[in-house]
Amino acid sequence: MQIKHVFIAAALALTLGACGDNAQQAAQEAAAKAQAAAAATKAKAEQTAQAAQATAAAATQAAQQAKAGDMSGAAASAQQAATSGQAAAAGAQDTAATANQGVQDVKAAVKPAEPAAEPKKDGDGH
Repeated sequence: MQIKHVFIAAALALTLGACGDNAQQAAQEAAAKAQAAAAATKAKAEQTAQAAQATAAAATQAAQQAKAGDMSGAAASAQQAATSGQAAAAGAQDTAATANQGVQDVKAAVKPAEPAAEPKKDGDGH
């Protein structure tokens, strides 16, 4: 009878160990996905910031040219500012989409496995 208990205990220990390994692996996968999502979002945000800076520089240049009476130069700079502004807006949307995808990837990685079906209890609570 004791050997049976040893086998049951060993099987239980292996099962719990496997669950622990699965949980650790899932946690590592989630952490890796979170890190990748953060890096991708950061890169997109940096691109968006660069486009916004270009927009600001072109708008400032357009204002200076208009103040100096260079209307054709001001118009060209304003057009450049508009183009950069559109790139910044698209970049912001892309950054948000990248961040959202990262959140979805991390959620999928940390989603626990579907629990095993629990045995049904009879009328006596067994």
